[in-house]
Amino acid sequence: MDDARALFAGQRQERLRALLVAAALLGLVAVALRQPVLAVAGFAVALTLVVALAWQRFGLVAVRYRRRFSQSRAFPGEELWLELSVENNKLLPLPWLEVEDEFPADLAFPGLQLDPSPKPKTAVFRTLFSLRPYERVRRRYRVVATQRGYYRFSRVRLRTSDPFGLALAACDDAATDELIVYPAIEPLPAFGLPAKQPLGDRRPVRPLLDDPTRYRGVRPYVPGDLPRRIHWRATARTGEVQSKQFEQAAMPALALFLDINTFEHFWEGLDPEKLERGISLCASLAAWGLEERYQVGLYVNAPRAGGERFIRLPPSRHPRQLQRILEALALLVPYTGYRIELLLGAEARLLPWGSTIVVITSVVSEALRRTLLALRREGHAVTLLAVGVDPDLPAHPGLTAYRIEGGADGTVARHTA
Repeated sequence: MDDARALFAGQRQERLRALLVAAALLGLVAVALRQPVLAVAGFAVALTLVVALAWQRFGLVAVRYRRRFSQSRAFPGEELWLELSVENNKLLPLPWLEVEDEFPADLAFPGLQLDPSPKPKTAVFRTLFSLRPYERVRRRYRVVATQRGYYRFSRVRLRTSDPFGLALAACDDAATDELIVYPAIEPLPAFGLPAKQPLGDRRPVRPLLDDPTRYRGVRPYVPGDLPRRIHWRATARTGEVQSKQFEQAAMPALALFLDINTFEHFWEGLDPEKLERGISLCASLAAWGLEERYQVGLYVNAPRAGGERFIRLPPSRHPRQLQRILEALALLVPYTGYRIELLLGAEARLLPWGSTIVVITSVVSEALRRTLLALRREGHAVTLLAVGVDPDLPAHPGLTAYRIEGGADGTVARHTA
C-alpha cells in the first residue's frame, strides 16, 4: 500500500509540473499575441502551481511529531494521559496537517473514535492540526490500561497540502514509544490463600547458617550450643550461661516458578483466564515475599518479548527486584511447549539450601508431582498453587498444595500431608 501511495504521489507531481509548463507557455504565447487577459490567466495558473509544488516540497520539512505519556508504567485499571504534540519549525505555515497514528487496540481511549486497521490488535486514530510558522500545538487524551501487556506505539503518517489542495505531501514517522502494563497485584486472601503463613510453615528443612561476623546479642544457653558460642563475660555478669547470637548468613529465598501451559498438550492452546490469573498470583506473591523480607526470584517456562527462551531472575532483595519481576511478567510471551518440571529440575539445584519453592500451574502432571517430592527431600519447602485444577498430591510431611479458582473470586481447598 505504501508503494502504491508513493507511485500515485509521483504521478500527481508529474502532472502538476506538466500543467505548470503548459500554463507558463500559454502566458508567454498570450504576451506575444498581445492578449493581456489570457496572459494574466496563464501566469496566475502557473504561479498557483508553483506555490502548490513548493508546499509539497517543503510542507513537511522541519515538522516534528511527538508522543508523551504521563507515565510509562501502569497497572490494570489505571488512567493516564497521552500527549500528542506537533511542531512546525519553519516560516511556511500549514493550513492543515492530518495525523494518522496507530494505537494498540487492547488499550481503552475514552472519548476517541478509532478506525479499524488491517493489522491485528491495532486501531487507527486520525486527527487534524493547523499550524502557523514556528508554532507548537499540544493535545492530551485519556488512556486506560485495561490489561497486562507490552504496548508499542510506532508508525505514524503525516499528510498536508497547499491552501488550494492541489499538491499533497505525506511522510511516515517511525518514532517508537512504549507503555508497559504490569499484572494486577492483589492481597493474597483475594486468591483464597490464608492471610497468615500462606505458604505453610516458613521454617526451612535445612536452617540457614549463622554468620559469625554479624553479632546480634546474647541469649540463654540451650543444650547443643557449641562451646565457642558461649559468651563468658555475659555469663559472669548474669550468673547464668549465655550464648552468642548471630545474624543468618542469608535471608530466606523464595523462588516462584510460573507455568504458562494451561492444557496438558501445548497444541491445545491457552486458557487466557487461567493464564492471567496465574500471572497476577505470581506478581502478588512476589510483592508479598519482598515485603516479608524474602529474597524473591522468578522463573517462567516462556520468554519475554525480545528476550531469551526462558525468564530467569535469581532470588534477590535488590530495591528494583519487584520492578524487574513485574516487567518480566508484563513482557511475557505466552508460547512454550517446555514442561515446568524440566525447568524446576534445571534451576532448583542452583538455589540456596532451604529455599521456599512455589510452583504456579494449571497442569498437575505425575512428572511434576515426582519433581516436587524430590525437591522436598533435597531440603526445600515446596508449595503448589494449582489454578483451576484440583491437585491430588501423594502424602508427604510438609508438602502443601492449594487450589486457586480461575475467576476473580478465588476459593481454596488446602491439602497438606
